[in-house]
Amino acid sequence: MSDPHPGNSISNGDHYYILASTFTADLPKLVLQHDDAFFVADRRGDFPAVPQSEFGFYVRDTRFLNRLDLRVHDQRPLLLNAAVSDDNLQLAIDLTNADLHDGDTVLVAGRMLHLARRLTLYGGELCQTLRIENFAAGAVRVRVDWHFGADFADVFEVRGLRRERRGTLLPPVSEASTVRLAYKGLDGAVRATLLTFEPAPKELTATEAVYQLVIPAGGRVELSIGVTTSEHASDPGEPLSLPEIVRRRQEEQKRRSGDAARIATAHEGLSGWLRRSRGDLHMMVTKTSAGLMPYAGIPWYVAPFGRDSLITAFQLLPFEPQVARGTLRFLAQYQGTRDDPFTDQEPGRILHELRRGEMAACREIPFIPYYGSVDAPPLFAMLLAEYLRWTGDRALVGELWPNLERALGWMLGSRSKDDYLTYTRRSPVGLDNQGWKDSHDAIMHASGALAEPPIALAEVQGYKFAALLGAAEVAEVLGWTEAAKLRDIAQRLRSRFDADFWLDGERFFALALDGEAAPCRVISSNPAHCLWTGIALEKRAAAVSDRLLEEDMFSGWGLRTLSARERRYNPMSYHNGSVWPHDTAIAAAGLRRYGRTEAFLALATALFETALEWEGARMPELFCGFARAPGLGPTRYPVACSPQAWAAGVPFHLLSAMLGFAPDAQGNRLTLVEPVLPPWLDWVQIRDLRL
Repeated sequence: MSDPHPGNSISNGDHYYILASTFTADLPKLVLQHDDAFFVADRRGDFPAVPQSEFGFYVRDTRFLNRLDLRVHDQRPLLLNAAVSDDNLQLAIDLTNADLHDGDTVLVAGRMLHLARRLTLYGGELCQTLRIENFAAGAVRVRVDWHFGADFADVFEVRGLRRERRGTLLPPVSEASTVRLAYKGLDGAVRATLLTFEPAPKELTATEAVYQLVIPAGGRVELSIGVTTSEHASDPGEPLSLPEIVRRRQEEQKRRSGDAARIATAHEGLSGWLRRSRGDLHMMVTKTSAGLMPYAGIPWYVAPFGRDSLITAFQLLPFEPQVARGTLRFLAQYQGTRDDPFTDQEPGRILHELRRGEMAACREIPFIPYYGSVDAPPLFAMLLAEYLRWTGDRALVGELWPNLERALGWMLGSRSKDDYLTYTRRSPVGLDNQGWKDSHDAIMHASGALAEPPIALAEVQGYKFAALLGAAEVAEVLGWTEAAKLRDIAQRLRSRFDADFWLDGERFFALALDGEAAPCRVISSNPAHCLWTGIALEKRAAAVSDRLLEEDMFSGWGLRTLSARERRYNPMSYHNGSVWPHDTAIAAAGLRRYGRTEAFLALATALFETALEWEGARMPELFCGFARAPGLGPTRYPVACSPQAWAAGVPFHLLSAMLGFAPDAQGNRLTLVEPVLPPWLDWVQIRDLRL
């Protein structure tokens, strides 16, 4: 078993801590994803071979290229512009040349060549084109080099995990226009990268392609690289051209857009945020054997998740119900069937994370899949019930009823202590904390001491409450008899929750109960989810609302995950004082549910203003919890995923809450319960919303 800690002797007690390189964390990055493939490039479109960096081209948790650099006369071109297209289909880079010298002689003056670089993905294939146009008065001779390499690192190695052993890099095979790079892993799989150059370069080695070009005045030359991959002994297939990839991707997007509701608003900023978020979600929503499912985020979480995918599907449900359908089916396929301490699997449990790389295959990590998520089973039940409310799809709900029963069995069985849903890590390499705040130090007492398991999180009891009520609705629709019993259990849970979690002195709910049933008397964002799920008694709503909006919790950009007055507060931490947009949006939806309209609009407006501060209105996974200051934007978190699925889902969640959706597909009726818009938004129009 490898040492599950970062490779340069950093250990903070967290098995899966993401290493932040002091160099690459400062570099702007551009990303694209299609299904199980993604890349991380710098603003020139390069994958620079920088130690401890995430740059590269990945498929199914393996980096198939860690280097792909462009040089013109051994120099990096000058950047003119870099952008991801609005539809997230391609990366468009515009470059030009610096002065190109041979000794003291200037061969080509600066800014005479325009280099248009385009990158796109399709499945496990990367396509890159380079068009060079000459604006000089005469012909120019220019050398263009591509430097490339493949380390076949597992994404967890890239994140910082040290391995005691690795597989073997196989001898490269070069031909006139192709290079095959390959690696035999410890799992026995042969992973291969095939680079195909068009036209064939003048020189081609295992690490470099060299072109000697003569470009006439006003002329242009186009070069392309197709990168295909394989995880088996067979060679990768022939590459597709960039126009063909774009055509296929556009057809795919057209089909998806045709199944989605169309949204227009009076505010161009909000409309732009919605467009960017929808584009990002269409990029991260992935075709699986069960249908469409959102992967969690680029670059660290391009994989199926339980909690993240369920919440994202919930956010999108009114507008794209097919995502919820695919997510539910996929998770049902992988539902736990046996007891396996290594993966924290138990019968009825819903997976937390599924990985397909070498380290997972060798059981160096438990994500094969891993089931250490206490909230995925109730979220599965919540989403299934909400899906039924929106679609009336009895066929799917009937198909998944056995899975729902097994999830309920798990929630009401061995993990239920005094009616509460709790967690304890069993896997030696699993997660200590198994709620959405899964950092090792995220659940603590006011003294700063970490809570000991089994731990009952406040928000998870809310999820369980909503899951029980949702399951009761499903049972009634299907004609089963369990509804009354499930409602009785839910109401008993609600009463106990108020008695045990409410802190009279703090006028707020405890973060959690520890293994001795002692409350964690800290102020955090977790209990705000209890408004969203409805477990909080009406008489608590005003106090919770007021407390959330105090300056130690509300940064001005969103809700801090932990109060600035708490001992473990750190605005630069992952879960102890940072701001997570999806977390704030859930809190906002909860405030709306309890009629706290002013507080709801304050949080919704803060999130909207935050979105506009990020380039392209792309909300990151999280950002630092520093207080908002006049004239300054939010402070980024150095290794946040951007985009992140449930952050991209935020505007859709807020819009649903604003409009007060109350669907009843069984009655063919959609009610808008006291819709409210913020003062800066005059109208919203939604077309093709389906029940």
